[in-house]
Amino acid sequence: MTPGKPLTLRGRTLGAERPLICSPLVGRNRERLLAEATNVHGKAPEVIEWRVDYYDAIGDTAAVLETGGALRRIVGDTPIIFTRRSIREGGEAIPIGDAEVVKLYAAVAASRLVDLIDFEMGNDPDQIREVRAATRAAGTHLILSYHNFGYTPGAEFLVQRFLEAERLGADVAKVAVMPRDRLDVLTLLTATAQAEAKSRIPLISMSMGPLGAVTRMIGGVFGSSLSFAIGEGASAPGQIPIADLKALYDIVARARGGA
Repeated sequence: MTPGKPLTLRGRTLGAERPLICSPLVGRNRERLLAEATNVHGKAPEVIEWRVDYYDAIGDTAAVLETGGALRRIVGDTPIIFTRRSIREGGEAIPIGDAEVVKLYAAVAASRLVDLIDFEMGNDPDQIREVRAATRAAGTHLILSYHNFGYTPGAEFLVQRFLEAERLGADVAKVAVMPRDRLDVLTLLTATAQAEAKSRIPLISMSMGPLGAVTRMIGGVFGSSLSFAIGEGASAPGQIPIADLKALYDIVARARGGA
């Protein structure tokens, strides 16, 4: 458990002993996204992420908000993360620039249709402050994230990314990296454990790809409070199906003396 105050999201606790399971939605249009949401919601993930960089109408704020409302009606009280992942950190190409993304984030936060917004720490500092101000005004939680699809930096660097997110006002800090060997996987887990001992906010971490898939299974033991699992489509390499991850969490909980 994180040493600071865990977040309660519609009755679910981010930062508890057992990590939450989040499933991404990657539909390209309204019809496909809502059909995907219906299917994924039936598999009972504890959190849903809308990867809006996959959404063709991302440049139409009114359309995004209307679709967001329909999505909320489908998933009920399941918490929603709203994420535009940039190309530089593994996302899709989109027809709008960073300034327009910030405006979209502000509108979505103000709508109160989502519970968390994910913004990358690599963005312009002024834009980070804008997004932080918008989420605070709306009572929406902010994830500040760092992704490296090329390699795994050293543990000290990764610890500092977690702590920098907190310093910048994040409610949750996220780090995702690509391993080149087994030691890189251990580096990510070590950095997560070291950061959790210092941080006052929940952390999310993962080592990506097949080599790092184990971190999605046991990351909670080292301090990660959420893992992404496939409901219908994957949003990053190494994600595993929801049912498989739930079964693994049950095994880990029993091994640790839990229910």
